[in-house]
Amino acid sequence: MAFGKWTLRPALGPLLALGSLVVLTWASYAWVKQRQLDELHRTLDSRAELYAASIGGALNKYEFLPLAVAQSDAVAQLLEQPSADKVAQINAYLVDMNRRAGAFAVYVLDDKGTTLASSNWQERSSYVGVNYGFRPYFKDAFAGGIGRFYGIGFSTFEAGYFISQPVQRNGRIIGIVAAKVNLDWIEQSWRTPGAGEQIWVKDANGVIILATTPAFKFKTLAPLSPAAKNDISEQRQFLQENLPILPHKVLRQFADGASVMTLERQQSGDTPALSGNADYLAVNRALGPLQWQITVLAELDQVNEAARNGAMAAALGWALLLLGLMYARQRRRRIADKLNAQQTLARAYEQLEIKVEQRTADLVHANGRLQAEVAERERAEQTLRYAQAELVQSGKLAAIGQMAAGVTHELNQPLAALQTFSDNAKVFLARGRIDDALDNLSTISDLVKRLGYVTSQLKGFARRSDDARKPVSVRQAFAQTMLQIRTRKHSQRLTLHESWLEDDIIVLCNAIGLEQVFTNLITNAMDAVPESEPVQIWFQVRREGKLAVLHITDNGPGIPLASLDKIFDPFYTTKEHGLGLGLSISAGILRAAGSALAVRNRSAQEGGGAQFTITLSCDPGERDEGNI
Repeated sequence: MAFGKWTLRPALGPLLALGSLVVLTWASYAWVKQRQLDELHRTLDSRAELYAASIGGALNKYEFLPLAVAQSDAVAQLLEQPSADKVAQINAYLVDMNRRAGAFAVYVLDDKGTTLASSNWQERSSYVGVNYGFRPYFKDAFAGGIGRFYGIGFSTFEAGYFISQPVQRNGRIIGIVAAKVNLDWIEQSWRTPGAGEQIWVKDANGVIILATTPAFKFKTLAPLSPAAKNDISEQRQFLQENLPILPHKVLRQFADGASVMTLERQQSGDTPALSGNADYLAVNRALGPLQWQITVLAELDQVNEAARNGAMAAALGWALLLLGLMYARQRRRRIADKLNAQQTLARAYEQLEIKVEQRTADLVHANGRLQAEVAERERAEQTLRYAQAELVQSGKLAAIGQMAAGVTHELNQPLAALQTFSDNAKVFLARGRIDDALDNLSTISDLVKRLGYVTSQLKGFARRSDDARKPVSVRQAFAQTMLQIRTRKHSQRLTLHESWLEDDIIVLCNAIGLEQVFTNLITNAMDAVPESEPVQIWFQVRREGKLAVLHITDNGPGIPLASLDKIFDPFYTTKEHGLGLGLSISAGILRAAGSALAVRNRSAQEGGGAQFTITLSCDPGERDEGNI
């Protein structure tokens, strides 16, 4: 328990300092943000009031227009007794009134809602002859009130504000006069360069009908009720508009109806588009008598920035204060540590003198032990050198024994052939066949040369042979080999299948050494096949660029899988009376020539047996026949 208190106590101070810094930063951020939000709220309240008053005044100034036209006797006469002359007269009258008032259109409807005369009678989208009895402004005015309505024009497909007044004669409503006002100029006034506010106006159903951002128009902030959808459909207020919900999220709601919401930020440019999200403070004001509502929104970037700056300032001040306190504490601790260090140094100096005397005595004793160990190591080194000399001598004797065994293995076949050819030569001489005897004597001479090559391999223990890479004919070396093979016992059971290129191939190797390789591979193949079965050997030569590839394949049982990785090792053999040196010597001859010897077992589909592959470098002086 004491250990736990000791470990927690040093970390308690930094934790408290960090915690206080976090709390102060968060409190400063929240306090500054709330103050900035309150100030922005007051500013938007006044601006919303100003915008509401300006829109109300703009709409009220058009209230007189349908009222003035409704009081005209000529209009009443047209409604009571329509005629072409009266229609032309009223059309001219309405054109003049609309020109002076600046409205979009002024028109007269009969008691069924059909337009009899209009200020736009000459335009392609003229209202004349169109029935608007389904519009609320017609129904409200025909009921004796003032009709007010905002919607998309059925004929012009342009949105506008409609105001209507009834035309009464003798206490009876005989028609109405309506005026359409285009409110696009209000939206244009909101879109002044540098304006940092978003403004929209919603109708009684919550549909945005005016907006700073065109993409916000004809959208809602909440799903429409079934009754509102039915009214909008019957009145054809927005024609084909789907009235989707504007993507937004309310983050905070205030008591006066204001709110903080997230909206897609307007992108600057000639054609505003939506890109990215931003937080806005939205303040609402009612617009009577249509139960409209104007909303003024301002981005909270400046509020958030001010809050961040305030939090950073508070955090910086608190951090500076903490650093000052830590510096003062550290300074006091450093002074105390310095005093303690001086006292400790004095005590250490006294102890050091005592230890120096002790260490001196220990060093004298250790020096004596080291001298004894040095003498012992010198004796061990002499013994090691003697053992190394004995090991080198043993290695030389082992190498000489390996080479002697190899020479013995390689001399057996040429000596046997030499005896055979000697016996044949005596027979030929006795029978008077001088030419055949001379051929045998020439062969005997070649065999003697081969014996000389085999015995000369003993010199390789001292130096490498100089004729390991001499030009040699593959065809000639193979012919010499087969001449010796045919003298072997049971050679008559050998059937040779040869595949040669059109031109002879000259390779770089020792001629007698290459014959020795061929002899070892072919005799091994013959020994692998049981004596009761015929021996089939395939010898194939092909060329790959600057290399000659030779395949020697037999019909034997193949090489045991456990022996494939060891078959070229000296003294490793699978024969009962073999020395295990033939393949090792053959691989050594080819390595000396810069070539390689590989072996694999053929699959049953290929016919089985073992296949040895010899890869030799072609003589650079030979004409390159390319890949054949």
